[in-house]
Amino acid sequence: MVSDFKKGRYNLMKIFVGIDIAKLNHFAAAISSDGEILIEPFKFTNDADGFQLLVSKLESFDKNSLIIGLESTAHYGDNLVRYLVAEFYQVCVLNPIKTCQMRKNNVRKTKTDKVDTYVIAKTLMMQDNLRFITFFDLDMMDLKALGALSAENHKATYPIENPTDNLC
Repeated sequence: MVSDFKKGRYNLMKIFVGIDIAKLNHFAAAISSDGEILIEPFKFTNDADGFQLLVSKLESFDKNSLIIGLESTAHYGDNLVRYLVAEFYQVCVLNPIKTCQMRKNNVRKTKTDKVDTYVIAKTLMMQDNLRFITFFDLDMMDLKALGALSAENHKATYPIENPTDNLC
């Protein structure tokens, strides 16, 4: 049935790609809106080569039918999000509380990276209103990182004085 998707027979159907984010390696899988597994979970690295591997697995599908989701996990997924948005994919960052609720509904109570890809994809599928990351959001991410860097630099340059130093 995967070939049917590739041939474009299911233009109205959505394909949900769940990505489990980690520091060095990510896992991804894709399911159709019918719940059919289109791409089995696979591992890719958190760098340009890994991102290209992900895109190569997705390019046989219509870009407009793809919805890519990942959990918000500190900064580990930021580069991937930037890459995918720059390639004009629809990317949604999910609150981990939502995926946790979906995980609790799962019959098997296992938590592995491969299982999480399906949980994330199914969480995407169940959402009524998805908010996709925009270029404006990427600019806000840059400003946030710049603000954190500035605060860190300020701490290093102007250490806080110990209030007890002036007592004697």
